Amino acid sequence: MTYVLLIYRASRPSEADEKTGLSAHRALQREASERGDLHAVARLDVPEHARTVKWTGSGHDVTDGPYIEAKEWLVGLYLVDCATYEEAVARGRSICVDASHVVEVRPATWRWQG
Repeated sequence: MTYVLLIYRASRPSEADEKTGLSAHRALQREASERGDLHAVARLDVPEHARTVKWTGSGHDVTDGPYIEAKEWLVGLYLVDCATYEEAVARGRSICVDASHVVEVRPATWRWQG
């Protein structure tokens, strides 16, 4: 089954935390890639550069930043195959390396009808 690992942060990481985190991410990317499980990885820009598009009923409203108010912001994602839910959670744990990290693990299905 395919899972998405949504990575959130509550604050900007220190240089040391960033280095530790990148090491953990590279390890997961290497392991999942070698197994042929890795579909996609994305690192997102800071929330200040986000725009939200919302349908208002009569047109589109475009606002600055993320739509929801939250302490954490989405910083990246993995789309990866895992044999079990437990394996997906273990991969999430491997990249959740400091107190300001949160990793949401969610099953994902493909809806493409090309």
